[in-house]
Amino acid sequence: MNWLTVVLRIVHIGAGVFWMGSLFTVSNFVMPTAAAFGPEGPRFMRRLMLQQGLTRATLGSGGMTLLAGIWLMGIDSAGYQRAWFGGPMGVMISIGALAAIGAMAVGIRSAMLVSRLDRLLSGIEAAGGPPKPEQLAEAQALGVRLKASGRAGVVQGAIAVLCMAVARYVVF
Repeated sequence: MNWLTVVLRIVHIGAGVFWMGSLFTVSNFVMPTAAAFGPEGPRFMRRLMLQQGLTRATLGSGGMTLLAGIWLMGIDSAGYQRAWFGGPMGVMISIGALAAIGAMAVGIRSAMLVSRLDRLLSGIEAAGGPPKPEQLAEAQALGVRLKASGRAGVVQGAIAVLCMAVARYVVF
C-alpha cells in the first residue's frame, strides 16, 4: 500500500467535500435566505464569510483539494506521461481538474467581491445614516455579481465532482 497516495486521497476527497458542500450550501440556501432578511442579510453574510472565516476556510479547502489532486494526477500518470492523458481516465480527470481550477478562480473572484462589499458596507456604517443612492446601487450590483459567481462555481464544481467520481469507470 502506498501511504502517500492514501493520505493524498483522504486530503483530496475530504477537503473537496467541504469545499463543494460549502459552495453549494452558501449559494443555494444561505445567500437566498440572507437576501430575504433585507438590510440584516448583508450583516449576517459579513459575519459568516469574514468574521467567522468561511471565506478563508472555503478557499483553503479548495487550495488543498487542488494541490492534492495535482499530486495524485502526477502519481496516476506516472509523472505526467502524455499517453495517460489520452486515455479515458486521463481525459475525465483532466476535465474535472480544469473545472475545479475554474471553480477556484471563481472562488477567488468571489472573495474579492466579498471584500469589496465589506469595505463599502463599513464606509456606509462609519458615515452613519442611510446609504447614499450610489452606495446602495453599488451594493446591489455587487450582490448580483456574487450570486452569479456562486452559480458559476456550483456548476464548475459539479462538473469536477462528476468527472472525478466516474473517471475510473469511463470507457471510450
